[in-house]
Amino acid sequence: MAAEIKAVMLAHARSGSTMLMEYLDAQPDTSFAHEVFHQHRVHLPAFMPGAAGDAAALKARRDADPMGFLAELVAACPTRIFGFKWFRGHAPAVRRALIADPAWRVIILYRENFLALHASQLTARLTGRYAQRGPAPGAALPVLSFDPEEFLRGYAAYRRYYDDLLRDCDRQGKAFLMVEYQQLSRGEFLRNAARRLGVAAPVEATPRLVKQGSTRIEDRFADPRPVREVLERINRVHWLREEDHFFAPPNAVASSQ
Repeated sequence: MAAEIKAVMLAHARSGSTMLMEYLDAQPDTSFAHEVFHQHRVHLPAFMPGAAGDAAALKARRDADPMGFLAELVAACPTRIFGFKWFRGHAPAVRRALIADPAWRVIILYRENFLALHASQLTARLTGRYAQRGPAPGAALPVLSFDPEEFLRGYAAYRRYYDDLLRDCDRQGKAFLMVEYQQLSRGEFLRNAARRLGVAAPVEATPRLVKQGSTRIEDRFADPRPVREVLERINRVHWLREEDHFFAPPNAVASSQ
């Protein structure tokens, strides 16, 4: 059985992609896969045999014919809807081909607060923990150092990445669904994403991932002064906190006052 509906989530690390992926994967008659085109490892969907085989041989086969490999996954998919997530650095030809193909639906997931994303990346690298489920662990999260030049380089590359995605979709006349990280806290946005994939009656999905660290982003850094200075320079001082969002749940807004 081959999937009838195909979708790709174009995202960036630490943008909430695992949460959205797991929510979509839990929907009726839907299979949503992890990083199929990860640079170092093939993350096969659960329905695909061979996950425990020769990882190097699997990666070599995938890299030799990325679109052919993707066609294999679609053909083997046991559900009506198939999707996977794609990050910057994953097989650029695949992204271009799927944007150009009217048969593929596109979700673009982004995180407006790049300081929060940057802090999350630094924390994950230091702790080796890239997702948190349930209560926070007992060990305290590391206090972060801030390198202004590293931050600005990362932000420039981040902007270029999403600018390229938007331009590619626009040039190809591709309709897409844009989802922002904080919208993932609202069931309405999650259900809307599922409906855009063709799920008629979205269901709730558990467990939910939880945020690691304080929503007061500046508190994660040993010295917040250079953080503030850089944000003032680029007119993004509001990034010091992430919970103040129009679509945030009412209790989150109240607690931020």
